[in-house]
Amino acid sequence: MEKTNRSKGSVVRSSRISKQRPTATPASNEGSMADVLVQPKPKPKPPRVFLYIQLNETKMLPESEHPLELHLYHAKNSLQKMQEHYTTETIIYQHEFAIQRPVFALGVMQDDMEDMNVFSDNPLVITLYRRVPRLPKRGAKERPKEADLIGDTTATPLDVPAEESASPDGVLEEPAWYEGDAEEGGFTEGHLEMLSRGHCDLLQLFQRRRFISDITVYLYPELKGPSADQTTTCTVWHMYSILPILKEFNFTNLAFVTLESVYNVPEVLHQMASELGLSISFRARVPDERGDRLVVPLCTFYGFGSEVISEQNTSIVWENIKRDINPFRSYSFNQMDTNIRVKLQRVFRLLLWEKDVDFGSNSIDIFTDLALVNNSMHRYVLNEEMRRILEAAVLHNSHELLLQLYHESPANVLYEGVLNPSIFGYPDVNYCRFASTLNPYPMDSTKSLVKRGTLDMGPMFASVKICFFQSIVQRNENLDKYNEDLLKRAKLLRCFDHTFLIEAEDDHNLLLELYRSFDDLISDMIAVIVKRDLRTMAEGQDYFCCQLANLNNLLLKICGCDFNIRMPTKTNLEFRAMLTHMYKELMERIERLLAACSWESVCNCVVNFEYEQLHMIHLMEEVRLMCLIGERELAGQIFEDLRDSNSHQLLFNFYNFLNSLENAKFRQASRYFRNPVGGGWVGEYFPSLGKLYIDYMLDLESEDEERRLQAYASMIASLREFVAKNTLDLDAYVLLYCYYKRHDYLPGMEFTRLRFENLYGVPRKNLAGTPVSLFELFLPEEFEQSSASTMMHVKFYPVFTTFARIGAYGFAEVVFDEIQSCFTATEAYLVTSTLKILQRNIDETFKVMVFPTSKSVAGKLMHHYQAHINGNVEYTRGRYDEAMRYFRELLTIEEEEEEEREYFKVSLMRLGRLAFDRGDYELANQAYDKCPQHCNKMNFLVSYGKGLALYYLNRLEEAILYLARCTEVEVFVPDVWGYLAISNLRLHRNKTALECWKMAKMYPEMFLHDRIYEELDKINYSDIHLLVDDDGNPAEVMKKKDFIAL
Repeated sequence: MEKTNRSKGSVVRSSRISKQRPTATPASNEGSMADVLVQPKPKPKPPRVFLYIQLNETKMLPESEHPLELHLYHAKNSLQKMQEHYTTETIIYQHEFAIQRPVFALGVMQDDMEDMNVFSDNPLVITLYRRVPRLPKRGAKERPKEADLIGDTTATPLDVPAEESASPDGVLEEPAWYEGDAEEGGFTEGHLEMLSRGHCDLLQLFQRRRFISDITVYLYPELKGPSADQTTTCTVWHMYSILPILKEFNFTNLAFVTLESVYNVPEVLHQMASELGLSISFRARVPDERGDRLVVPLCTFYGFGSEVISEQNTSIVWENIKRDINPFRSYSFNQMDTNIRVKLQRVFRLLLWEKDVDFGSNSIDIFTDLALVNNSMHRYVLNEEMRRILEAAVLHNSHELLLQLYHESPANVLYEGVLNPSIFGYPDVNYCRFASTLNPYPMDSTKSLVKRGTLDMGPMFASVKICFFQSIVQRNENLDKYNEDLLKRAKLLRCFDHTFLIEAEDDHNLLLELYRSFDDLISDMIAVIVKRDLRTMAEGQDYFCCQLANLNNLLLKICGCDFNIRMPTKTNLEFRAMLTHMYKELMERIERLLAACSWESVCNCVVNFEYEQLHMIHLMEEVRLMCLIGERELAGQIFEDLRDSNSHQLLFNFYNFLNSLENAKFRQASRYFRNPVGGGWVGEYFPSLGKLYIDYMLDLESEDEERRLQAYASMIASLREFVAKNTLDLDAYVLLYCYYKRHDYLPGMEFTRLRFENLYGVPRKNLAGTPVSLFELFLPEEFEQSSASTMMHVKFYPVFTTFARIGAYGFAEVVFDEIQSCFTATEAYLVTSTLKILQRNIDETFKVMVFPTSKSVAGKLMHHYQAHINGNVEYTRGRYDEAMRYFRELLTIEEEEEEEREYFKVSLMRLGRLAFDRGDYELANQAYDKCPQHCNKMNFLVSYGKGLALYYLNRLEEAILYLARCTEVEVFVPDVWGYLAISNLRLHRNKTALECWKMAKMYPEMFLHDRIYEELDKINYSDIHLLVDDDGNPAEVMKKKDFIAL
């Protein structure tokens, strides 16, 4: 019988030993951060300092007919009970609870980094047990036993860690309940039942003065168990040390490494979830002279739960405590909780995804799909020397983090992946969640063991979070001072993303946002009233029922943030006076909105907006075309008339701002920001985006040499400020990424990529309701990207077009360089050439290129595009004859291809103008004939050019037809009336000619073109009958006074 019992005991011990292997402390198998980063120099052995631990008080003990025990455990294994005889027993029996005995001593090496990391990553575990003696079966109350160790599927009779059963010599002894007649049928074996467990963070011990404190530790029960045992026990411990644990040493940072979950996992891995582990190691990126890459272990995580993603417990637990409990069986997360949570609603948000890898996260259903859930954490201590080493490794990109998913033993690797920690080299970045693909380890046995369950499943990837208490690229504050302050001490338990904790710079930003919301809400309400012709509130009850509640909330916020601060009140009368003043101001603001647009969007005008906007857009486009073909005097006339007669100054100012920016008139464009009240758009998105470019170009053109040299640095600083204020818009993030890539600044690339990749699903702001941009006039069609384009390239193209449309061509060039490979060589040439044309960067060294094209429809279109752009290249550098040679090729476009003719309108009109100036009126007429024909009001310039060409071809009747169309534009152009007068005069329609001449001379301050007076000089006045109406009505006779204007 004794032999049998010994055999059984040895089996239990060997089983327990095997299950403890994965729980090696950072001081041994896993390796501490000190071992990873610093090779310690030989120093004198520091003294040992003892922390004394004494139970002061226990509250809310569960009711039990059997004695209770408190067991203390720490991974360092140096807990000693203060008594005469040496023992490793760390038990407090129930009769000792009230007598404040025994006292335990925990040895800590003074100023020792290895000890600090052991204590930082291994809290003191306190467990409350009930000792059930050996009883007859009929008197025993059976309690279902649950496995307490990960992977243990059998109930162990003694539910305590193996270390607690060790003898003084360190050899495991057989539990006492195995001795005697354990196999007798009439008795149950004696055993321990775990009732509750808690832990105490020991990092607070490390300070430069002696530690003394009363610490409360709550012992939480298992969530699955008898209701009588569901009691949370409160224990108070008196802890103190005689000497300070830190004397000459300072720790300056903390590193929190958290493994969350593994997704897209094959079915076979779910079946062995509790036997899987994941190790993280530092690995050199560059092999040494032997071709090997140095690998230094950092930490391991062991034991997963196969759970539905949405049903997981979101608590992050201590990894080294979790290994002694199976949380996926007993649900005892609160016994090892770190007070950090996984945010399920953002589980796939704010992740730094591995570049150019489609993880298929959109196809993952968190309510049905399984994942391997770990949710546990390691915490390590860093000093200044280690921080510098980490900073150098990150900034120089010399090391990466190797992830290896293994089965039971780290040597049995199934999958591995890599994550790059370079993002921590970016200023103020201390936190990042990484998504790293896990690929099969290159072994045939592994590949045959683990196969993908479904073909449509994305690649398997792990979510790992790394957080530093302070950024590692700046000098860190000493953290041992935190332990000396009771309130600051708790901060060392958690780690937050600093970028999300930055508060607004001042209250003005908040007030501005409130008034923006107020303006938008009032504008929307006015628009609904106007469009639906509402007379009473009852007619719009379905709309106003919700909007009035929103208005009430806004008014309360505005009152509290603005008026109640400007006019503090103490009595009811003062408060009433303040509300009266508030009512007066807001009503005046509403009245202004009735005659203008909301300052949030150009598309929110209420009164006659649609007509006014379209009219203004059309005239601005005509002015732009006139400038492009050389009709600057005519453009100036229309612009002045539009400036003086428009009824929406906000729209005009914004359109004029865009026009100035597109034409590189940066000083003129900068005036837009001088008058916030008149402009109304200062600080809004697109003007602010344009201001970044304006300031950059003004710095580059400055006469101050120092300002020119600092232009690039100032622009990058402005971009960083802009993205901090516009966190939901990716344009500036993408631009920053492209600039960082130009200079191989990997930390900046990773930071900006983290930001803009997580904005793909956020709707972009559109620049709608504006005149056609210059870039769109030259390249109106968006080229299709190749099938090999990545998601990043696809998302970059709209950013490029945004910068090109607002006139920030330098920024557009930088973005296009990143996606140029996604287009054909012809398309890339067309885009880059257009950007150079618009920036006026075409000089004599620019080489015009012609690419071969096919005879297909797409090939012909690309041939015409080349002629269009090459002609404008030559036009820009003054080679007009060469330009005309390219432009002539566009005359071969078929008449039915109206859309294609629209693409090349600028070139055709330039050809018409050049031909007209050279006296080739027939060619000019052909060029204008190829221009697309819209309604009369939208073809002023085409009709005017064609009318002049027909006039000089002596096709006067046709010329009058086209010139008459120009009068339908609601802008007065005297030259049109002048040519109409001369044409009618030559056709002997004297009265009509006189009426047209009166119109031409209506405003004497507006001069007619010299060509009109030249045509008048050609007329032989002896052939004109001045007193006879020649318009077909003999009854009408002209009188002498009709010629006074002549």
